[in-house]
Amino acid sequence: MDWDLTSYFEQFGTPAYTSFKEDLTVSMKGLDEQARDLLEQPAVSGWETLLCDYESVMERYSHLASYISCLTAADARNEAYLKEETALAELQALVSKVMDKLIRGLGLLTEEAFQELLDRERLEEAGFRLREWRRESKNRMAAELEDLAADLGINGISAWSRLYFTTMGNLKFHYTDPESGPTEVPMSQLNSLLAGPDRARRIAAAEGAARTFEEHQHFYAGALNAISGTRHVLNKRRAVDDFLEPSLRQSHIRQETLRALMTAIEDRLPFAREVFRFRSERLGINDPGWVDLRAPLPLGETGGPAWNEGVRLISGAFNAVYPDLGSFFDELVGKQWIDHTPRPGKRPGGFCTGSLMTRESRIFMTYKDTLNDVLTLAHEAGHAWHSRILAGRRVLASHYPMTLAETASTLAERMLTEGVMRDSRVEDVTKLIILDAEIEHMLAFLLDLPIRFRFEEAVYERRRTGTLSPGDLCGLMRDTQRAVFGEVMTEGREDPWFWASKMHFYINQVQFYNYPYTFGYLLSTAYMEHFRETGAEGLKTYERFLAGSGQYPCEELVRETLGEDIADPAFWTRMIDGLERPFSQYRELLGKKDV
Repeated sequence: MDWDLTSYFEQFGTPAYTSFKEDLTVSMKGLDEQARDLLEQPAVSGWETLLCDYESVMERYSHLASYISCLTAADARNEAYLKEETALAELQALVSKVMDKLIRGLGLLTEEAFQELLDRERLEEAGFRLREWRRESKNRMAAELEDLAADLGINGISAWSRLYFTTMGNLKFHYTDPESGPTEVPMSQLNSLLAGPDRARRIAAAEGAARTFEEHQHFYAGALNAISGTRHVLNKRRAVDDFLEPSLRQSHIRQETLRALMTAIEDRLPFAREVFRFRSERLGINDPGWVDLRAPLPLGETGGPAWNEGVRLISGAFNAVYPDLGSFFDELVGKQWIDHTPRPGKRPGGFCTGSLMTRESRIFMTYKDTLNDVLTLAHEAGHAWHSRILAGRRVLASHYPMTLAETASTLAERMLTEGVMRDSRVEDVTKLIILDAEIEHMLAFLLDLPIRFRFEEAVYERRRTGTLSPGDLCGLMRDTQRAVFGEVMTEGREDPWFWASKMHFYINQVQFYNYPYTFGYLLSTAYMEHFRETGAEGLKTYERFLAGSGQYPCEELVRETLGEDIADPAFWTRMIDGLERPFSQYRELLGKKDV
């Protein structure tokens, strides 16, 4: 591993580590008993104490959970780590039981008693979270059923999710490399291969991965059916009619806001398709397909910078445009808070995790010397910066939704591009390489992510009446890709196995892990434009937005900081139309003869 995890624990499995786990379990059980007693004899002062105790316990729980997620992601073959992941699922079940009692208890309070609780000085800034829990109390099963669901989840929905991630961390696939011949690589390297400049290699890697997914198709289909089926059962028991409702609550948005976003994307699909068509033509591709979605233009000898070069590029851009973010990024690198080396046993993907106890972050990714990896690193640094801004907030005001998390991460990508484009010392070809990577991300947010949302929505709709076979899922994915890309994707060039390769469909804690990316991308566009118009004042506005991300619904937070109505499709349409600016810069640079 590259990262330093000693601020979590000096070493895995030491007496200090074991003692921490045991003390945390005892505290969690005590919290559960405390909540149970309060449900029988409710008192505002008792709930006040319980909520403050809950925050203290959750600080320690996040510390342990973050540490274990770091270990298992970095080495999915380590059996001791995997056992800890299973043990953590049992502790998560206890957390769910405590939360159920908290939610249930807040729902039982009279309006007068609940308002008295909100007015308590010790619960300052906790109001939004408490109101959300009180609202959620209307959709709870009987207490014993919620406890049962939490217990069954360990060996049910959570087990399916863990199994998927464990197998993906160990999975390998074979393909015939155009240069080196027959090759075997970990599945974690598939994304980097698909973002490479050599089309023959992209196609060969995609075909090799598809053969492996086909070999394991019944497992992946079984996992997806089990996860979605479990959610349907729980939704029915909790009187939740719309399967999107839990996701909307997690995202802190209203149904009309999500529909406004999707309406704008649908309306502006011709623009996204034109970008894909233009890029494919510049690449000389006559039969564009899914494997070309992330292909870079052949602008550099190697296709992207090595690790140290990528770090310098991000640091220079951040420090020039957003100095506080730049200093923080330098701290991330200097303190070795990033695991980036490609190696067998690493799980695919990238993430940022952190401890509410130390208020430190860690970034996980696999850096394969592509510009997409540079953007991924900047993206994850944006998440870490978000957490740093919230470091002074209480636990009940620190939990922010994925919609706003992805706003922070994609704005960091924007800051990278902005810094490079402003720097007169940077050659046009380097600027074009960075712009090319941003255009690739534009296509991801306007074509790829909407496909994931449409596909998952269709899966949940059809799962109501029965299971879906691997063939059903492949057909649905193929049809969805065709519907979104239209005629700009050559028939037969779809990726029907994308549903098996994308880990986001299998995350049990977060539902519909897709549209928040596009939401955040387009919302970051609004804050970026505000920054361009107002300079330093725009950065202050943005930091107020980050600081309030755990205390307000998205609609209210954006209205208070930007004065915009995100439930109006016109807002999102305007943001998409604003993307013509980087696209025009891109075409202009490509038109220069010396590039």
